[in-house]
Amino acid sequence: MENPAVSTVAQGNVSKKILIVAPNWIGDAVLSLPAVDGCARFWPEADLTVLARAGVATLFEAREPAVRIVEYQRGNGPHRIGNLLGLGWRLRREQFDLALLLPNSLSSAMVALLAGVPERLGYSTDGRGWLLTHRLRDRRKERGLHQVDYYLGLLRSLGASQVNRIPRLQLKSKCIEMGLTLLSDMGIDKRQVLVGVHPGAAYGETKRWFPERFAAVLGRLQKSGRRFLLLGGPGEELIAQQISMVMDHPPIDLVGKTTVAEALALVSMCALFLSNDSGLMHVAAALNIPQVALFGSTDPQKTAPLNDRAVVIHPEYVGCTPCFKRSCPEDLECMKAITVQEVYAAAEKLLRD
Repeated sequence: MENPAVSTVAQGNVSKKILIVAPNWIGDAVLSLPAVDGCARFWPEADLTVLARAGVATLFEAREPAVRIVEYQRGNGPHRIGNLLGLGWRLRREQFDLALLLPNSLSSAMVALLAGVPERLGYSTDGRGWLLTHRLRDRRKERGLHQVDYYLGLLRSLGASQVNRIPRLQLKSKCIEMGLTLLSDMGIDKRQVLVGVHPGAAYGETKRWFPERFAAVLGRLQKSGRRFLLLGGPGEELIAQQISMVMDHPPIDLVGKTTVAEALALVSMCALFLSNDSGLMHVAAALNIPQVALFGSTDPQKTAPLNDRAVVIHPEYVGCTPCFKRSCPEDLECMKAITVQEVYAAAEKLLRD
């Protein structure tokens, strides 16, 4: 810790206004839930507000317990700077006492400064240490440190030792009802066994198992009473089409066709979730859905789903993994090492248990 001084806000369960700046991606936001919930327990009398990008804000809005959300648009190019300044001045009227900065970005610290927050807690990364009043050393390269514990490290630095580190996502009843309506509209009986599949990953090709292998697994899993949903975001449509094209009985393709709230609701309806290391993987884990999670270039020690009903498949014997690269100079050997048989066997066992 570069600045050992513990803030006055952190020293007592006093009624203060605390701004929690959420991570920018759905998966990271799920992994931040223990830190958000830990703030509520550590400062039970405080007024908590979560600042989150559009999309990520939906994750917090859809869950119980309720928390106040301020949503913002990031913007691009010159609009990003204008949005940053506007957001800072907008938040200044709130008169927050403490900002907890979960992202590592310079911009998140700049927003807190522009908002006039007197105490700003975060990791000293991306050249932003001078903007923080309570700085922690960068721990991103710390071996074996899970992302959940990275976020919780901010709270623990203030003395919050009693925290639950397992992300839990309890959806509001209206979100569940929306999911049931979606299933009904697609002609799916809620008593059918629903298998959710996310064959994409926003990070890049090194996190994506091959479409033809997903198709082979789904083909072997197809039995009476089982239905398959392909889920994912814009830009992943081609992957879903490649899966559907080679299957005799194509799954229901919803890739790029759902809102974040709809995707959350549909994942919650699944009896099994099959995916790469992705945001929806962490959503399924937080919903306690049995799942098979496939890892290639990334490290399960850092981002494995924290779900005792998860099977993680990662070919550790492939020497170049984890490399954390977006594109592969070695012909995706780590993904090639994951076989259809082992994924099918893990999925079938979870469906039978």
